[in-house]
Amino acid sequence: MSLKLVILGVLDQHNVHPYDIKRFLKRYKWDYLFQISDAKIYYAFESLEKGGFVEVSEVVENEKTPTKTIYQITEAGRAQIEKELEKVLKKDVHSFKLIYPALLFFNYAEKEHLLQLLDERRQRIEKELHQSLEENKYPEGSITAYITQNAIQHLTIDLEWLTSLYQKIQNDE
Repeated sequence: MSLKLVILGVLDQHNVHPYDIKRFLKRYKWDYLFQISDAKIYYAFESLEKGGFVEVSEVVENEKTPTKTIYQITEAGRAQIEKELEKVLKKDVHSFKLIYPALLFFNYAEKEHLLQLLDERRQRIEKELHQSLEENKYPEGSITAYITQNAIQHLTIDLEWLTSLYQKIQNDE
């Protein structure tokens, strides 16, 4: 996921405080698909501001809460949206292959430890799949439903593959 693309897209609709990005993801129930930390959000805003893509719109001061900086998109930021979109669409289509280099050296781990690690990964995928199935309550034909459906398909295939790999290692194949 391109956090910068999400930030710029949201800012093109509304001026926001960095934390509002998390609220946006939660509002559309995308937060389970795009798990990001506050630190990454603030770093992305800082980077976008240095690049001239966002700027401070206003600073809200309140005696009871910390100062709140609201940002807005610049014209350069609007132009950057398409560039960020292009970056995402040109990225490696095989993001799932990140595990492959580690698996090339699986024989360096004790079999039981390797099986434990694979089982933990399977459990995380099962949890995410279950969550995706529960969250899939979007209007049919909406882009969110379409994205969630794709996530479910990928997770299902990942789970099947990991289960097969687990069994092969367990059976010393």
